[in-house]
Amino acid sequence: MIVQSINADRTKYRGCVFNTASNIESNILLNKGMTDLGGLVAPQAIMANNKDESFERVFKSILYFAFTFVSPFVLLPLINKKSLSSTKGLKNLNKEQRKILQVSKEYLGKDSEYLKEGVKKAAKDIFGDENKFNPTLEKYDNLEDLRKDLINSHTKIHAVDFLATNLLVASIPWLGNAFTKSRTNRSGYSGTYKMADEEFTKKAVEKHDKTKKLRQAATIALAILPAITIPPLLRKGMLKGNSSPNKILKWCNKNAKKFDYKDSIYMSRLTALSMWVTSDYFPYQLACRDKYEYRDTAIRGTSIGLVFWGGDLLLKRGFSKISDKLFGTKLMNKAENCPYSLKELKYSKNIEELKNLSEKTLAKTRKAGVGLYALNLLTIMATLGFGLPVALNKLLKKRVSADKGKTSTNKASIKNIQDIKPDEKIKLFFLSQNSKKK
Repeated sequence: MIVQSINADRTKYRGCVFNTASNIESNILLNKGMTDLGGLVAPQAIMANNKDESFERVFKSILYFAFTFVSPFVLLPLINKKSLSSTKGLKNLNKEQRKILQVSKEYLGKDSEYLKEGVKKAAKDIFGDENKFNPTLEKYDNLEDLRKDLINSHTKIHAVDFLATNLLVASIPWLGNAFTKSRTNRSGYSGTYKMADEEFTKKAVEKHDKTKKLRQAATIALAILPAITIPPLLRKGMLKGNSSPNKILKWCNKNAKKFDYKDSIYMSRLTALSMWVTSDYFPYQLACRDKYEYRDTAIRGTSIGLVFWGGDLLLKRGFSKISDKLFGTKLMNKAENCPYSLKELKYSKNIEELKNLSEKTLAKTRKAGVGLYALNLLTIMATLGFGLPVALNKLLKKRVSADKGKTSTNKASIKNIQDIKPDEKIKLFFLSQNSKKK
């Protein structure tokens, strides 16, 4: 009895760990949040060059967390509700029926029959009853009208979310600069404050200050760009891209599901990538106060981008291949030559290659999947959180020291010239003219 109880508890615990890891991995916002917290926020604040840079990084991270991880819980339900209520056929839906927004965009790009299949599937996944959305289906004599209404609702939600989130996130580096300026009353990149005096940092920022308003305008333009381009293109793609000769619309039709929101709240990887490029990567560079910050931001941002938006997948693929070869797990999807997600392993009975695996092999595969996911996260966190800052801090000190040396040499040269007596300056002038003639 005691042994059975212990074994049952262990099984339950392992199942809980697996389900938690599966939910985190499939939620791009939560997954990125953990990476940011463990690989950027805490370690990069610890690894800052001075307390002012550390305070600034923590301030920016708090804003980023609030704008990208907290605001969706508040804004998206409101945006979803408003979008549905502004669409004639979808007005006055109760909370349960509003979940019809969780029907994947994949089912909106063909015809009414395919849409009906998608609605039934979503109802079964959400409620365990494929007929749960029948009250909404029955409101329409022609399901083609429902397809168009859902496309219009998705488009509004996507555009408003892009606009609100992007503008908020794009403001972060500028707000961080203002925060440091208010705290310290100093100019320039906060990372250089202990390396150089106010005169040096003020001179370094002069060139960038001349284009500040232009760079702020460019930041706003970049933040708005996705909202006015991607949702309208996806809308056209879903409406007629399947039969359109336009390659862009065909691509939008085929890949519309890649812009789905998990539970109508959490953005997809492709949506998050679009937002990151236009509200994070380039705006952080546009907000740089001098050449030292620009170099640091460009290298840091590019490294983070490569690791998070592709490097993590490459690591997972490499780890999965090694595990399958050494331990006999089945982490790789051989048909598509890519690793299974933890969510796919969770619902293995729906996948042809996995449904006939023995319980022992499946359990071993799931356990390895969780372990490798944790290893992947730790590798990324260590690289971004400690390895990258160490290299950048050394580069920054070297650059500032070199420029300070040049400044000191120039000042000494000017001082030496000022110390020369007037009659000696005249002699030197005539000597230099004669040497030029020769």
